[in-house]
Amino acid sequence: MVGVSAHALANLGSPSSLARTALLLAGALLCLSVAAWPVLSQRRRQHPETQEQMFAGTNVPYAAPPQRRQSDGGRLTFAALICAAGFVAAIWLPSKSTMPARPLVALPGASAIAPGTGIAVTYADGSGGMGCTAGFLVRTNAGRTGILTAGHCNKEGEASKVSINYSAGGGYVNIGTFSQSVSEGLNGEAHDIGLITLDSGKIPQSPAIKAAVPVTGIATDLKVGQLLCKFGMKTGRAECGQVTDISASKVAFLAASECGDSGGPVYRLDDDGTAVAVGILIRAGHANDPHPGCSTPATFSIAELVRPWLGRWSLTAITEPGSP
Repeated sequence: MVGVSAHALANLGSPSSLARTALLLAGALLCLSVAAWPVLSQRRRQHPETQEQMFAGTNVPYAAPPQRRQSDGGRLTFAALICAAGFVAAIWLPSKSTMPARPLVALPGASAIAPGTGIAVTYADGSGGMGCTAGFLVRTNAGRTGILTAGHCNKEGEASKVSINYSAGGGYVNIGTFSQSVSEGLNGEAHDIGLITLDSGKIPQSPAIKAAVPVTGIATDLKVGQLLCKFGMKTGRAECGQVTDISASKVAFLAASECGDSGGPVYRLDDDGTAVAVGILIRAGHANDPHPGCSTPATFSIAELVRPWLGRWSLTAITEPGSP
């Protein structure tokens, strides 16, 4: 039986952050090179021993007069060191860019904010981000619309920005901010779930999975052997398989997943083609290798059940398009 422990499914790459650091480091090295040049140049001009000259008409040597120090070189060295220190400090300071997360991860286009939509998460401290998948739509007790997703998609203790690749125009557009997240680890009952509170905007919202499969309710009667499905932005399609294990807060089932699918909707399909919400995809693995990493698609998936969190965070699932 497949248990409920496996690796987290998220695209942990952050090309924009690495590129920024590399450029700043190159600038620091250039400044250090400029700082060292006057020192090295002066040493080449000096002879390792004291130069002596003969006064004309005698055999009495006298020491050559000392050369004047080049104050310009000293000032250049000091300025270059300040320059290098500035670049090094900038490496550790957060980026102030307010651009959406396009450089972080390539997202598939989306016509609406819906379960299964690819999301780019940009950490609030500017240190990077990751690509994940939007889960089910909910409404807060303050009347705001939100999205459930995996907690590990957010950086702990931060209000990370979230964007989508809006295919109807505008490209990458910010849609909201993490307002809640729990990420306790990868084993057993360790919880992993997050809430993105959406901004008020003109991008359409749909509670239907990929804006196509209606969600009619929340599952209450899970059983081993039932067929569950998940949708992730990396796999780009529904993957379904039988339930192998159920715990107090998790369900494991035999469906393939890839890094980037984290946070996506896990659901049961009914005979009429509608879906019942079950959970949020958080982990995956292989039966023979519980921690396969991102190089190989996983053969089983694990979801955090959503029902307990609706009560804990005072949320209401949005199950019909345009429901109040």
